[in-house]
Amino acid sequence: MNYRLFYNSNSRRKSTTYALIAFFCLLLSVSLPPSLAQAQAPITARVDRNTLTIDEQVVLNVTVTGDFLKIPQPDLTNIGPFIVVSSSTSTQVSIVNGQMTSQSVFIYHLQPLQEGTLEVGAIGVNIDGLLYQTDPIPLEVLASGSPVVPQSQSSPNSDTPSVRPGEEFFVIADVDNPNPYLGQQIVYTFRIYQALGFPPGQPDYTPPSFTDFWSHEIVAPSHYTVDLNGIGYTVTEIMTALFPANLGSITIEPASLVIPGGLLSPDIRLEAEPVQVEVKPLPEQGKPENFSGAVGQYNIRATLSESQVVINNPVTLLIEIEGIGNIQTLAEPPLPEMAEWRLFETKSFSDINTENGKVGGTRTFERLVVPGQTGELTFEPISFSYYDPEAQVYRTISTEPLGITVLPDDSQPALPTVVDFNNSQEEAMNVITSDIRHIKPVPSSLRIGAALSGLGQVVYWAGWILPLFIVAAVQIWQHRRERLQKDPAFARDQRAKRQAFSTLNEVQSADSKERASAAGRALLNYLSDKLNKPTSGLTTAGLLQLLRQSRLQTRQIERIEALLNQIDIGRFAPISAGDAESITEETRQLIDDLEKSFNRRRKR
Repeated sequence: MNYRLFYNSNSRRKSTTYALIAFFCLLLSVSLPPSLAQAQAPITARVDRNTLTIDEQVVLNVTVTGDFLKIPQPDLTNIGPFIVVSSSTSTQVSIVNGQMTSQSVFIYHLQPLQEGTLEVGAIGVNIDGLLYQTDPIPLEVLASGSPVVPQSQSSPNSDTPSVRPGEEFFVIADVDNPNPYLGQQIVYTFRIYQALGFPPGQPDYTPPSFTDFWSHEIVAPSHYTVDLNGIGYTVTEIMTALFPANLGSITIEPASLVIPGGLLSPDIRLEAEPVQVEVKPLPEQGKPENFSGAVGQYNIRATLSESQVVINNPVTLLIEIEGIGNIQTLAEPPLPEMAEWRLFETKSFSDINTENGKVGGTRTFERLVVPGQTGELTFEPISFSYYDPEAQVYRTISTEPLGITVLPDDSQPALPTVVDFNNSQEEAMNVITSDIRHIKPVPSSLRIGAALSGLGQVVYWAGWILPLFIVAAVQIWQHRRERLQKDPAFARDQRAKRQAFSTLNEVQSADSKERASAAGRALLNYLSDKLNKPTSGLTTAGLLQLLRQSRLQTRQIERIEALLNQIDIGRFAPISAGDAESITEETRQLIDDLEKSFNRRRKR
């Protein structure tokens, strides 16, 4: 429903003020697309009928939605020639993936005071100093005893028809593509249907485990309204991007939703149907030799950190692969063989984002490369192959050649003079004899065993032994790097603490509520990575049960529970800067202690 926006003012309203406000509203309504304006309306109003007699009552349903905890009361000052006979209120606060949404439904039974064509006037609500209003709703009030023609329940200004038990809310799960290629993104969508006027309590969403998939949450749930068989529903969509990791028939376990009951009613558990996915292999025809399993759409570029360098000095080679797909699992493209370059090990990092339901980002590989000869050198193009599931073809893309000027090292001593063997044999012999004349036996004092004593001997033997340790260290590092690339659970475990602390560091200058919220995200994501299980959407009880199964110490589980409770309070109530600092510091200490516990368990 369309709405009008006004600024509150206690000052005296003059004609010029009205003109300015009217002009501002007109400009706002023209500049905003209707879909956006409608999506942002925090208040809507409906009635259960548009025609009634003077003896009947009409039910007015006012819904206020927002991302705040305390919903303000609607203003019925301009409701028109009606008496409010009775009223009731129901409120729902849902938290999905850390995002809070509040919705209150205010139900008023109105008695008309006169016959004729009437209007339920504009109903307003004040949010953050702004007054939002609904459009008036027309009503036809007939004389007592007049026949009333039944109206379609799907009218925009009618309330929901009678909802039968079991129709108040239900859930549906599906995927947008049940027959993907190996590694191709699909989207798993869990939809919560909630009948208008029947808001449940705070629901708890438990996602599937998504075994056999790489998963990435599409963070912000979307909300919209639909009409099914004459019944209006608010639909909440929770979407997760999935990348199949195995071939064949895969069953996604049912996702579930628990709706808490009231004092006299039990909790309601809703479970979606399992979703079947048939993953097909990538075609063999046309597969490039350097194909490493990448699926999606990508671009590649490479840069050298310097355009001019002294021989045997390192420069940094950056390779960036950007596009849509499972960025985190992209392997480094093979480098061309070039005798004039020495290549050292790589470090890599990813920047992942979601746009229009597609997961993408940038995967960056950083290498140190050392030129081994002087002159104008060229770093040959680097090729990367991937499968494009939209076009159903393999594609190979390459970087541009990279030129660099390599200068000689002036600090190196000049090479010894080469003897000219074109001279006579006698001259050559004279030179040799002259050289030999000064050679003397080495004194015993200069022999290595005698000359190197104390620190010198340590340095001497270290020069022999240290390279062995370096070779062993490189082998260990390479083994760890390969495992990080091939074992997702190990990779998540290794990066868990670093990413948690990074989340805390990013909000050091933010306000208190954001810092408390970030602490909760950091802790939950850390536990998810260490346990290799999703924690988003779990109730506190479900999370604690998961932690007990992981055999954490009881004291640590109690600390986690206490900290999460403190963070939840900080989300919905005022929190001081000191409290936010205390929550952040406790989160750091708790993650440090948990890291030690997980490491001890790994060594056993």
